Amino acid sequence: MKKLTLSEWEEKYIVGPVERFDQKYQMFNRPSWDPALKRLLKDWSFAGEVKGKPGYTLQDHALQRASWRGTQLTLFNMSKPNPSSMSKAIMAAMAASYSRMQPLYKRPERTKIDVGEPQMITRNIKKVATYFGADLVGICRLERRWVYSHTYEEAGLDETGGSETVIGESKPQEMPDEFQYAVVMGFQEEYDMIKYFPTYIADAATGMGYSRMAIANAFLSSFIQNLGFKAIDCSINDVALSIPMAMQAGLGGLGRNGLLITPRFGPRLRLSKVITDLPLVADTPVDFGVTEFCTVCKKCVDLCPSRAITPGERTTEPNNVSNAAGELKWRINAEKCRMYWAQANKSCTICIACCPYNKPNTWFHRSVRWFADNVRWIDSLCVWADDLLGYGRAVKAENFWEEWQPRRR
Repeated sequence: MKKLTLSEWEEKYIVGPVERFDQKYQMFNRPSWDPALKRLLKDWSFAGEVKGKPGYTLQDHALQRASWRGTQLTLFNMSKPNPSSMSKAIMAAMAASYSRMQPLYKRPERTKIDVGEPQMITRNIKKVATYFGADLVGICRLERRWVYSHTYEEAGLDETGGSETVIGESKPQEMPDEFQYAVVMGFQEEYDMIKYFPTYIADAATGMGYSRMAIANAFLSSFIQNLGFKAIDCSINDVALSIPMAMQAGLGGLGRNGLLITPRFGPRLRLSKVITDLPLVADTPVDFGVTEFCTVCKKCVDLCPSRAITPGERTTEPNNVSNAAGELKWRINAEKCRMYWAQANKSCTICIACCPYNKPNTWFHRSVRWFADNVRWIDSLCVWADDLLGYGRAVKAENFWEEWQPRRR
């Protein structure tokens, strides 16, 4: 693995000019307002249903729904640089609720941490983020082209957390100049659950990643604010695009499946960021051969049930309005992917589980990744061996509850 300068990273992943993306066109938002999509299905919530077979039992469904519970907490995803009327109303209700609690601590007014040693502050921010639950942490300078041009919020959520098909609120978004850095965090999904794709068990691993993210983001934002600086909690993919920021923060590279591939967890993690005016030291992008390996591999192409992943070359041209233009990458057809999720009534995770980079972080798998990074001709052999050893195949869920040993954090 080698470090890249931002110019080298730009040369590899950016070809044309990149215009800021409107969050309204994110595929998770379009079903709430786009008539072309709304008429295709009545239910876009993928709230799930009990089917009675292994992986879809009431117990499996309960585990899935409970794992996503953190995304429905009021501490999740409420901070924006230009709050909409809905955000302001929610935050006002939160403030009123908080004011009724007995305050445990109040930071003295007009006090700030000494920023004379940004290296030390950066080290400590990473330690605190890890303590609050992040499995990966990196720092990048905030580039405005990754900040959404407009922010979009749906008008409401039903009791299961699924989206109502109603028009939400969209408004221009501008990031104040003082915000110059972002702390980007990754939260792994449990390997021993993802392999049970595409059941509720695998989806529970995804939900738990998002729920852990909600807590860590809220805690880290509070920590920075108690240092006397500003912090914007950008959980999920809110406020700005997570993947290019994570790449610039040195967390990984971009895979054919459209996800961030990391050396330690592959694509098996969720991303969040906290944007701040606290002076920090930025990390540098890394290159460990993901682009070259994905060019050869194509396992996610073959196994994607919606055929949303392209077998062709990288391109800067979008295939629909849910793609941003100008970036050189494999273009995911988000419409096909999201439609499949809605029809299956749950998220998928197949392109994560089948990825050869999705392995435990053992010495053996680290060695294989080293060869895949440094010996280019071995890529096809690695894919062949991955298939031969049965990696990427779904594990049957009949004995999950007897065999599962939750990972201690």
